[in-house]
Amino acid sequence: MNMDDHTVSFGAALRHHRRQQGLSLRQLAGLVAYSPGWLSKIENGMSTPTMQLARLCDRELAAEGVLAALAGSAADDPPPRLRPAQLPPSTAGFVGRERELEDLDALLAHSTETGLPLTVAIDGPAGVGKSALMIRWAGQVSGSFPGGVLYRDLRGSSPDAEPVRPTDVLADFLIALRVCPPAVPADLEQRAAMFRSLLAGLRMLVVLDNAADSRQVTPLLPGTAGCAAVVTSRRRLTGIAVRAGASKIPLGPMSPAESVALLCAVVGPDRVLAEADAARKLARHCAHLPLALRIAAERLATRPHRSLALLAEELDDEKGRLDLLADADDPHLALRAAFFGSYRDLDPEAARAFRLLGLHPDGRLEASVAAGLIGRPLGHTRRLLESLASVHLLEETGPDRYRLATLLRAYAAERAGDEEARVGADDPGPTAR
Repeated sequence: MNMDDHTVSFGAALRHHRRQQGLSLRQLAGLVAYSPGWLSKIENGMSTPTMQLARLCDRELAAEGVLAALAGSAADDPPPRLRPAQLPPSTAGFVGRERELEDLDALLAHSTETGLPLTVAIDGPAGVGKSALMIRWAGQVSGSFPGGVLYRDLRGSSPDAEPVRPTDVLADFLIALRVCPPAVPADLEQRAAMFRSLLAGLRMLVVLDNAADSRQVTPLLPGTAGCAAVVTSRRRLTGIAVRAGASKIPLGPMSPAESVALLCAVVGPDRVLAEADAARKLARHCAHLPLALRIAAERLATRPHRSLALLAEELDDEKGRLDLLADADDPHLALRAAFFGSYRDLDPEAARAFRLLGLHPDGRLEASVAAGLIGRPLGHTRRLLESLASVHLLEETGPDRYRLATLLRAYAAERAGDEEARVGADDPGPTAR
């Protein structure tokens, strides 16, 4: 039987079983999460069915494997299923984060033992190394997922790009799973249903980097036993914790020892250990943030005759610190760009509060002090402070006590100097720098 004959035969069989079950094309499309138009083309011999579709139709139409058998004979030597392996390379010289890696391993082991799907959300401030941690762990465990690894940067906090729409991510994922582009449904819910159907019975890891919020992530979660999803975000993703039972791993700055180890990995242990005190001072000026540490370390690595003490001395100046923690070759590789991705998304009043908090002399303040700086009632101020803490632009250190990290305070003060006199207190929205 040639391919054309097979296609007609499959289409006729599909139509027979569908009508036997009393289903319209649209009703069947809803059950298998394929578009009615695509099913019509298959029934009329205008397109060739995939094995995935055949199995779904077998299940929904109680065809007892007839349709899968017909689809299986569509070619003498069908191509092997492509195993997606979409992870970007792991960060060179990755160090530390042993506790977090162990926590992720433990969550995966528990999921495997219980047969429950796994969703993990890693949240933390800009530059803290969420993506590097996630990609390192995903690379280590990818062999446990024979179905493959799907990856997408959701651009939730990108300084110069809008967040990616979930419907576009699903289209890419479905095509990676060998769904023909014309068969991808137009509707978000149908795409999500097809995605979950295709992942049923597979062990697949879905890696979602830089999420804007829970609404962007929810349609992309597999939710089936054997699959796992790991998400990073600067926002506390409470929505997926409530709806999908996501486990949460908050990520903070590195420890002093990890910071020095990162400097050693980039600059070289001989230079770093020869100036151990300067290395520790340099790490403090970088607030133990991996992004800041890597930028500083690259400055040293490309200038072999420059001392760590000299760079640490230059970073003593808080006002000029952000200028030094930037890369001349790549404007996106800078603390300012990373912080702006979080600042840009604030509502105008929260943005103004963030700017004014940057004027506090040491960044450690009580809610009552913040209320005086902001000029708002205490209860209203508490809500503003919580909104800043929820996106890691402020750290809650105790009841009504907060801390604005050194580098963030420098950025906030800089924004205040740029914007307060210009826009005033009544219209204080973020503007790009």
